[in-house]
Amino acid sequence: MSLPLALIPALALVLIVAGTLCSARKSSFPQGAELAWLVVPVAALLGSIAFCGLGLYEGGPLGLLALCAASLVSAAVSVSRRSIDVRLEQIGSSSAKTALVAVPVLACVLLGFFALELPYNENPLGIAPSFALIQCTIIALALLALFFVFQRRGAGLVLGTALCWLIGVAQFFVASFKGTAILPNDLYALGTAAAVSGSYVYSVGDQVLLGLSCVVLAAALAQLVPRPKMAPGRVRAVATNLVAAAVSALLLAAFVTVPSYTNQLGVDMDYWFTLDFYKKQGMLTTFVTIAQDMAIKVPSGYTDDAARRLEDDYVATYDETLDTEPARSAAQAQFQEVQPTVIAIMNETFADLSSFKGNVWGYDGPTSLDEMSGLLACGDMSVSVLGGGTCNSEFEFLTGVSLAYVGDGKYPYQIYDLTDTPSLARQFSEMGYATTAIHPNLASNWSRDEVYQKMGFDQFLSIDDFAGAPTFHSGVTDAATYDKILELLEGDDSPQFIFDVTMQNHSGYDQGNIPEEQLGDYSVEGFGDYDNGQINEYLACIEASERDLAEFVAALEKLDRPVVLVFFGDHQPYVSTALNGTLFPDEDPTSLEHNLRTHETAYLVWANYDVAGAGDEPYDGPASLAYLASATLETIGAPLTDFQKAQLVAREEMPALTLVGACHPDGTWTALDEQETLPKTYDDLARITYLEFARRVE
Repeated sequence: MSLPLALIPALALVLIVAGTLCSARKSSFPQGAELAWLVVPVAALLGSIAFCGLGLYEGGPLGLLALCAASLVSAAVSVSRRSIDVRLEQIGSSSAKTALVAVPVLACVLLGFFALELPYNENPLGIAPSFALIQCTIIALALLALFFVFQRRGAGLVLGTALCWLIGVAQFFVASFKGTAILPNDLYALGTAAAVSGSYVYSVGDQVLLGLSCVVLAAALAQLVPRPKMAPGRVRAVATNLVAAAVSALLLAAFVTVPSYTNQLGVDMDYWFTLDFYKKQGMLTTFVTIAQDMAIKVPSGYTDDAARRLEDDYVATYDETLDTEPARSAAQAQFQEVQPTVIAIMNETFADLSSFKGNVWGYDGPTSLDEMSGLLACGDMSVSVLGGGTCNSEFEFLTGVSLAYVGDGKYPYQIYDLTDTPSLARQFSEMGYATTAIHPNLASNWSRDEVYQKMGFDQFLSIDDFAGAPTFHSGVTDAATYDKILELLEGDDSPQFIFDVTMQNHSGYDQGNIPEEQLGDYSVEGFGDYDNGQINEYLACIEASERDLAEFVAALEKLDRPVVLVFFGDHQPYVSTALNGTLFPDEDPTSLEHNLRTHETAYLVWANYDVAGAGDEPYDGPASLAYLASATLETIGAPLTDFQKAQLVAREEMPALTLVGACHPDGTWTALDEQETLPKTYDDLARITYLEFARRVE
């Protein structure tokens, strides 16, 4: 209970009010600027009182005491502002006056550094001096720009320091909710983040308040900057300051773009541990490094002509081998005759956590999936994302482009024009299919309203099409989206391709909004009540999804029309990383084996009719999202693009590919940075993918 802790900032607030009134009796009540500066410590204390009162402060007295001390210092400077100004004006030495400006500016740079790092970084002093210097340079140039924009007044320094803290707080929440770092492309996804932000509980601890204390101290120091005098040449002075601000901004732009942070400044990056690298190298330092790496890398020695010849060779191999197999020929003939409707369901966060020693804590996984009849394929699906980045999973499925060839930290939906790229929707449209995308949330999330149109979908059903629909946990139920699919099938007998992105299982898993009778009683040894609560809430969502899927499959079985269903999860919940660390404590957390475990979801391919050429047992070998569409189309006999044919040939030697690594036919994996041991096919497919995708979007 954090309510008693609210007495600490409340007492500090009383002292500030009392001190201000005492000062007013001795001289006069604070005016104008003095009152404005008092807003900073008062607002900080009121905010901390509110967080304590709402039970959202999870720290101890340390953070509150630090904030109170900083607030009292800042308030003391504010009420003494006029006497301080008088003394500052008595200083005649130009060098002393320069120091009076330089010292607060440099101090605010350091305070800005800690205001940024403290909220999310347990050990900001552990950042190497060279990386800290880079980050301080970025902050210094930004503060100088604001300082001159505010006409050499301290308010610009405080604003810059406050912005540093707000960035640090944003990183704190992203790390708390998803265990990841804020990446450059997240700036394109602010609308999506805002749309789902209501699902989280925004509690803070000591470190967030320590960062806020830096902002309050900056307010105290900024008041020591001598006030610029009004002069007859004010217009010229204003113009001079604005020019200085522009120069500072240009220097900042040059500093974050001209030098290569990796090659020249020695900043390193491992995209699987972005948050760790932020903590070791500084958030801004590492953020700029990633931003400089956003462009898709051109394969060494690449030319369009050579890539086309390579793709032609792969296509010829497919036509001469895989395309001539009896099963494929039978499926092709059947497809031309029946033209089945294809339904793809990307189920939010659907994964099988039994791989995390479920036998130890009593979880058997979503076993109903592999017990279904009519399965063409099922099992584990290797994915490129964890805890978030839903749009990247659907990108891989809909385009067949593996993120291994795009790069980590990038959201293709947000930064590329997908009008002329591979698209499953466009492919089905060219076959005469009606195409529909469904997502029961805001159409603007991940820019889906624009992206789906560019990909060739005929229509997009968003939250506006689910008025009054039942909800569960984080949104519209899976069942409601399945009912919408059945409505589409009832309204149109022609073949359709329907892509459904569900919502109900979305994080967080501490919402406490699932009926108690639906919650399990799973308990992982080594977990506290909070993490065990998350596990039980998450698994209740998965069990609800299983029930809805079973009812949907039963409804499809009764239809008098051929239907193929593709079902897969987009990523695991972030809580699986805690499972991974707790249940496999002896593994190196940076190892490939450790990370592969958290990058697996469940999938199945099912049909309500006997697919010609299909074997008696479903395929259960290695699988990844970039191959899923190609493999499904091949199985049901649908026409394939040259890119898909090349993929299927490459799949023989590299049966799965994600950002984590590449899989060999024997099931072993190689990390993508181990170039010498990657399958040869990896480089070939990189060139073909650059031809089919990257050169069309850059």
